[in-house]
Amino acid sequence: MGCRRALLLAAVSTFVLAGAPIRAEDSPALLPTRDVDLTYDVTRPQKPKVRERVRWLAAEHLERVDASDRATTIFDHDAHAIILLTPATRTFRKLDQAPRRALEPEPGAALKRGAAALVAGLPCIDWSWTEEGGEQHSVCATADGVILRLIVDGQTFIQARSVKRPAESRPLPGALELRAGARSRGSRRTMIQ
Repeated sequence: MGCRRALLLAAVSTFVLAGAPIRAEDSPALLPTRDVDLTYDVTRPQKPKVRERVRWLAAEHLERVDASDRATTIFDHDAHAIILLTPATRTFRKLDQAPRRALEPEPGAALKRGAAALVAGLPCIDWSWTEEGGEQHSVCATADGVILRLIVDGQTFIQARSVKRPAESRPLPGALELRAGARSRGSRRTMIQ
């Protein structure tokens, strides 16, 4: 009787532990936890594929996007702001209350863990959710929060081609000064080189 009781207790414990949600699965990192420099292929409906370079200053939650044939954009994820840099005129414009991007789930969205994948030579896990309008989104994120792929309704919109993790260098030189200047001096100012 004692042996059966021990086995039953072990079986129940195993079931409870196996069935308990794992915190990392419930809320995966979807922002990089360390600096990273990525090159993405970006496909938009009825437009040619473009290449974008994205650099993260992880500690500051700053993301710099250098798109081909366009201005540079800095996303300040803590302040929910966007800074648009126009090199031709040496100006920038700050937009407060930036809209949520396709890579980001709606607040309170239930993320579902999918299969493991290999993108740009790195392992990642697919995480999917359904937007309020019914659109199906899936991102493949590394364990340290780097998004390597975005699929919307079965179509790949963003896919990493290369990933570099700088050892000592900061991928956003001058971004902190730019952010401080944008907050203190208004929404449109000349960039300092």
